[in-house]
Amino acid sequence: MAKVSFNVDAYTARLIGRENVSKLEGAVIELIKNTYDADASICILYYDDNSEVLYLADNGVGMTQDIIIKHWMTIGRSSKKQAYITNAGRIQTGAKGIGRFALDRIAEKCTMITGTKENNDKIIWSVDWSQFGGDLNITEVTADIENSSVSYEEFVGHCDNQDIVKLIKQKWKNSGTIFKLSNLHEKWDQNLIRNLRDNLSSLIPYELGEIYKIYCFDNATGIHEAEVFSNVDAFSYDYKIEYEVGKNSGGQDVHYRIWRDEFDFGSKENDVLAGADLINEKQSFHGKPIEKDCLFREVVPDKDNTIGYFKGILYFSKISTTSQDKERFYQKDISSRTDVRDTFGGLKIYRDSFRVRPYGDPKSSSYDWLQLARRKNMSPAGVGSYKGTWHVSADQMLGSIFISRMNISLPDQSNREGIVETNEFRLLKEFTLKMIGFLEQDRQYVCRKLRAFYESTHETETIEKDIRKKAEQKKNDNTTSNQTNQDKSDIGVDPVAAQKVIDAKDEQIEELQNELKMLRALATTGIVTNTYIHEFKTLTHKLNMKIAMAKEAIDQDHDIEEAGRYINQADGVREAFTSWFQVTIESVKSDKRRRRKIDVAKAIAGLAESWNLTLAGKGVHIHFKNIQNEEIVLKCFPYEIETIINNLVTNSVASFERIGTDDKDILINISENEEYVFIEYSDTGAGLIDLYKHNPEKILRPFETSKRNAAGELVGTGMGLWIVNNTVLEYRGKIDLAKNRKTNFGFYATISLMK
Repeated sequence: MAKVSFNVDAYTARLIGRENVSKLEGAVIELIKNTYDADASICILYYDDNSEVLYLADNGVGMTQDIIIKHWMTIGRSSKKQAYITNAGRIQTGAKGIGRFALDRIAEKCTMITGTKENNDKIIWSVDWSQFGGDLNITEVTADIENSSVSYEEFVGHCDNQDIVKLIKQKWKNSGTIFKLSNLHEKWDQNLIRNLRDNLSSLIPYELGEIYKIYCFDNATGIHEAEVFSNVDAFSYDYKIEYEVGKNSGGQDVHYRIWRDEFDFGSKENDVLAGADLINEKQSFHGKPIEKDCLFREVVPDKDNTIGYFKGILYFSKISTTSQDKERFYQKDISSRTDVRDTFGGLKIYRDSFRVRPYGDPKSSSYDWLQLARRKNMSPAGVGSYKGTWHVSADQMLGSIFISRMNISLPDQSNREGIVETNEFRLLKEFTLKMIGFLEQDRQYVCRKLRAFYESTHETETIEKDIRKKAEQKKNDNTTSNQTNQDKSDIGVDPVAAQKVIDAKDEQIEELQNELKMLRALATTGIVTNTYIHEFKTLTHKLNMKIAMAKEAIDQDHDIEEAGRYINQADGVREAFTSWFQVTIESVKSDKRRRRKIDVAKAIAGLAESWNLTLAGKGVHIHFKNIQNEEIVLKCFPYEIETIINNLVTNSVASFERIGTDDKDILINISENEEYVFIEYSDTGAGLIDLYKHNPEKILRPFETSKRNAAGELVGTGMGLWIVNNTVLEYRGKIDLAKNRKTNFGFYATISLMK
């Protein structure tokens, strides 16, 4: 039996290079990353527009002929796989052994000069990449290699920009590498060079500027103008959060700090902070960060850190503000703030000090890779809003997330266009959103307090009361026609006319509030329907099958008795459908959208009965008890009461399914006193996860969810309990969740509704 070796078509190199690296910027950046891996302190990118030749140079360790043959010219082989820490202590960014084929993406022909500090002679290597497009095998394609006494400055000596020659003569000693690329695939004009320069400005973190510099030249650029700066601290920001994850505690620790740099209280600082109940936090408005330590699963519900060590620094920087917000929230003047979005905008990922593209690219669809814009649209509340959660806009956030090749669960895609979408990458995204959430919560907390103080010191309510009072006086004053001019000026405006305006605004507000209530009810219907869509499909399939079997029994077998059994079974499915409709669609029937006095105990008892029919197949049972065993009257919109119960039941069923328990009981007790109706709700489910144990009220915030799919992704809407809370607040009530702090299993809520 003969053994036959595999071979590789030469075209494979083109697949790896020109066709695998889709963008020119990606190819250039891949080669620049190699210069950093070579311990270079300087990297030069120079386009000579007269000869149409591109040079890429670094003063790193260079290569020997042995390294060129064994590693550089062997596809997939890299000396960085094992020895990935350089002599200078840098963690190398590459390890796949294919980055050199990015040269083919840029140009047809390539000549390289390289040398090491151990040898005075240099090595000249050249290749024609067009050879890889034929019918040859990879082993039949050759490159030229020879020893040479040519110096680095002689290699670039004929360049039109002599500043290049000067810089190389100063900084290149024995070691280094210079590529000369000709027959370029793209037209290198000023726009391309400008865009490339912008990309390079964010390629490395600004902290590396002292040990590694990038220069981007054309023929008209001097040394000082060519240096690419990456100084993100040159801009001003409003808020900053800096975090470090996995340094201690078995990799499960999180330490983060928040800086407030948005506010300017001037000479009124003490009065404002005292009035806003922020006086004890005064130092936090003068550069002292708010520091917190916690565990990873306290940030991301029910998840351990499987990423490894990583850190980040995120900035919130608004571009504009209104005069009203400046006054209400005591914001600093930002009229002279520089707009850096096109250069530093977006949240970028750095691996071992080099950017992982395309995350945060200002001019690409990956600018908003965390979907902050979608998140903002789902909750457009203002920062000072007393209801709703404020979220940042995508163009207001910028910053850096730092990972390493040590984070082996975050591998690069082979084309260097991002990170493979592993579970850990999804976890990184979720964690980053939680960090942004901490920043948002702190800013909204401060702005709510400042707004309340502002409103307490401005006389809007006093003026409105005065208008109402004077309007009433004018209606009862039969001598208004004899009023003096002094009286009129005292009133200032016609109070009756002003009252009409106020009444009209009140009517509009009431209409909008009623619309909002209806939308909450419809949202609940959507949540319930979406949660049990599988059951709907199953029931539909069963109904179709029973009808088809009944028809077949009549048409083919003429068996009326058998057909009758199938029809009875179909009728049972119909009853299940009816129970589903009672807890979903019927909640928004017109008779339930009219505020009236109802026996709320009877209403909840009927709803519990419908749910019991609906959930019978799941083994869930609702036990309802009217503690006082008498009519409990509440003036309300009936659908709002159903909204409360439906959302709670939906959450309980999800909890039962999460732990797979056979004990699936829900208990609802109702009682009253002279002021309130009390609904005590509990279940035998999993209870709150650790994240919410110490602060159960957090589950009442919008988009707060711990439901996950099989892939570990958050899938819950996070809207159910927010809807419940807002509905309860409409009745000037509250939800008491304190018992959840002391229990390991089960969920407990006591709801009070003012009568």
